[in-house]
Amino acid sequence: MSINQSIFGRRRAIAAAAAALCAFPAWGQSATADAGAEPQQVVVTGMRASLSKAQDLKRNADQVVDSIVADDIGKLPDSNVAEALQRITGVQISRSRGEGDRVQIRGLSQTQTLLNGRSIFTAGKERGLSFQDVPAELMAGADVYKTPTADQVEGGIGGVIDLRMRRPFDFAGKKVAATVKATDADYADKRNGEGSLLLSNRWKVGGGDVGALLSVAHQKRNYRSDTQEIGAPAQLADGSGTYAPIGAWYSYELGERKRTGVSATLQWRPSRQLEFYLDSNFTKLETATDTYGFYGTPYWPNYNAATNAGAMWPKGAVTTDASGRFQKGSFYGADLTTSGYIGDNDTKTRQLAIGGSWKADGWVVKSELGHTKSDFERQYQEVRLGAASTSFAYDLTTKVPSAYPELAGADDLVTPSKYWASKALYFRQKNDGKETVWRLDGERSLDSNLVPRVRAGVRLSNRDASSSEINTINDIWNAAGTGPVGGALPGLASQIGVIPYNDLLKREGGGTWPTQWLSIANLDWLRDPATSRAALGLTVPGFDAAQTFDFSEKTRAIYGMADFESELLGKAVSGNVGVRYVKTRTARSYAVLEDGTYAPRSNGTSDDDFLPSVNARMELTEKLVARVAASKVVTRPNFDQLTPSLSLNANDRTAYMGNPDLQPLSARQFDTTLEYYISKSDYLFGAAFYKKVDGFIQTTPSTLQYAGTTYDVSTPTNGKDGTIKGVEIGYQGFFTNLPGALRGLGLQANFTYVDSKAPGPIEGQQTALEGLSRTSYNVVAMYDYEDFAVRLAYNYRGKYLSGTKNYYVNNGNTLAQTPLYTDGYGMVDGYMSYAVSKAVKLSFEVNNLTRTSRRSSFGATGTPFGRYVDDRRFALSMHVDL
Repeated sequence: MSINQSIFGRRRAIAAAAAALCAFPAWGQSATADAGAEPQQVVVTGMRASLSKAQDLKRNADQVVDSIVADDIGKLPDSNVAEALQRITGVQISRSRGEGDRVQIRGLSQTQTLLNGRSIFTAGKERGLSFQDVPAELMAGADVYKTPTADQVEGGIGGVIDLRMRRPFDFAGKKVAATVKATDADYADKRNGEGSLLLSNRWKVGGGDVGALLSVAHQKRNYRSDTQEIGAPAQLADGSGTYAPIGAWYSYELGERKRTGVSATLQWRPSRQLEFYLDSNFTKLETATDTYGFYGTPYWPNYNAATNAGAMWPKGAVTTDASGRFQKGSFYGADLTTSGYIGDNDTKTRQLAIGGSWKADGWVVKSELGHTKSDFERQYQEVRLGAASTSFAYDLTTKVPSAYPELAGADDLVTPSKYWASKALYFRQKNDGKETVWRLDGERSLDSNLVPRVRAGVRLSNRDASSSEINTINDIWNAAGTGPVGGALPGLASQIGVIPYNDLLKREGGGTWPTQWLSIANLDWLRDPATSRAALGLTVPGFDAAQTFDFSEKTRAIYGMADFESELLGKAVSGNVGVRYVKTRTARSYAVLEDGTYAPRSNGTSDDDFLPSVNARMELTEKLVARVAASKVVTRPNFDQLTPSLSLNANDRTAYMGNPDLQPLSARQFDTTLEYYISKSDYLFGAAFYKKVDGFIQTTPSTLQYAGTTYDVSTPTNGKDGTIKGVEIGYQGFFTNLPGALRGLGLQANFTYVDSKAPGPIEGQQTALEGLSRTSYNVVAMYDYEDFAVRLAYNYRGKYLSGTKNYYVNNGNTLAQTPLYTDGYGMVDGYMSYAVSKAVKLSFEVNNLTRTSRRSSFGATGTPFGRYVDDRRFALSMHVDL
């Protein structure tokens, strides 16, 4: 990648561009270099150069920030943005079907996500961006701000993540870069092609400068995920006090992701003082998933509705360990259910922004008008078959826990006469979101040694969100069904067959579990709801008004801040101090079911937030830098948390209902860091941080009668305050003192420890934050010498609270909740490249090299809960940079 900083002094209008640009409020945020600088060209390529650039961003920042920079155009250091961010100290990610997904900063998922400095989001009930939506090939880099300045957009108590895309003035002139990639997912046994292309050029027109850039990326990736989930503990009916699982769930999940991104930018610099730009970005993610599932339980066949009791009677002796915990045993009676279902998601996000900047006589004025629109749709349809066995057995001592029905013959699970038609489920969701933002920022350089610059600005934002859902479950056993599957109408019976897989959890080790059964043989049949539901004797339902809401939010923010420079104990001190004021007004509309009819409701709120911040930097020596920062930050709850519409799960009769009285989360935080810069690409750092968070959100349970069914409802409430504190340490460097080719060796290593106390997901309990690993670390071995580069990265995150589950504390009518914990795990990724010439580079990548599977367990008994197995992914690519 090359960066060109060039200036042209004469003024001359380009009529067409002026007409388009001047129709908008003038000037906006610019990512180009200072228009007053001398022309120069800095070539930045390769692993070492990208680390050097990221180090410069950290060292010269006004606040505490960590960055990642693409090694080459179209190449972040990992396969997607979330996985690249996990290399940053203090960042932890969750994974979905083998890819990085959600991001936490220092234990908090409430982050503000920006694209080129402006807010970006995925339509949904939440506020943030799904990082899976954005192809990593479009990114020039990303910055993670852990402390705010007053001019930054509010909304992230965890931090701010700014994704940076390229613009034409980043390059000296014409630039063409392309990557073609072949990928392989070993578990899915699928190979696909991917590619990206960047075209950019700039021209001198009438003494000014004009640039245009187009960047396109497309990915197609198949995946397979195998799952085992052992049921929640229940006390046995024999009076022993022993707990055993109520059942087990197994599934093959096979899917395909198609991810497309387009970024287009025009820049125009008519003079050295004036610059305009027009940015357009589009992303689309289509996901299609097929799932074949199996569930068996000895608990529910003996369930007594009158007493809410599950009589789990052992069939013979039960084996326990020295602590009395269940190990092995069989139980009378078992209900078996097989499922075939599809879950298809389609997300589109579009963003258009126009703006510019004016610089003269110590003034800098920037302005931008932007509009973002995002749509999300999900369709889910499932058909279940029922079966039975005389008993169900467990053996938790095998390498993979064993849980299986004890059948008279091995072929019973593929014998149609053993099955009957059971249930059909249909779920559809549609979310829409849009936001229009205008901002104006100004700064003035002062003839003052103490306060060299002051800044102020205003930001106006209107954001709308809407969500509609339908969630139904129907019995499909029909007396007219006379085929081999009991109660199955002919249209359904013709679709039933043996599932096309028989190697569930094939690489996990020894144990006993079902691997093949009957279900809908070709799940594409379910992708036509009108046809498939007609074959079941059902119609396609419309959206439920009680599961629909519209939400509107307007924010008006102003800020003022000042830079300062001074001395303390003979050392240079610099930084900034400021305050941001935000006025937020919300309005929401929804419906409630009263006396069999839907009654419309609406309400609104108004909030004021004052958010002060100070960031100070002291140069203890030429290489040693100390920072301190203090601030107040705020995050508003998600849209569904603020809207008392229903979100139903007809399958397990649970529901979620928002709370219009829910208050924002705010935090007062303090950070201090010590950074030692050894060379341009080598440094060592340490940090300590503390957050006091007010109003953590927890859920309150209740029951609700809706359409003749009783639902267990969870409602969010503000719980007690909590604290988050921790330390970070890290090192990055190359061993340039070694002789010859050995000087290409390098190491990145960082470690984060976070201790938190907050209201837990179980009411009345304080726990660590959900999703937070107390410890996490990265170790990256690197080699970068001449034309050859290698990176081998190990990322580890420790055990963390992942949710809650009901368990059955006696053989009566008492239920309780137990936390679920995901065990700590590490992932190994690798990258190797060779520059065939100055313009052509060949690369090989591997993700999940050691085939790590993720596991979880119940907090109440320590017994296993989940095991999740994903693909190991390979990629071979050729990159051309002209």
